[in-house]
Amino acid sequence: MIVILILIGSVIFIIHTNDHEECELKTEINYGKNEEKIVSEIHICKEKYNL
Repeated sequence: MIVILILIGSVIFIIHTNDHEECELKTEINYGKNEEKIVSEIHICKEKYNL
């Protein structure tokens, strides 16, 4: 019974701490050799550790 409670508590802790609130998406627009538009999104996260 205690193992199940620890497992449920661990899952709730991981979901709560892995919220990415301090992260942002940066969009970069570049142009290729044939003037085609290349759009890329970069995930920038300021959190030092992430579960």
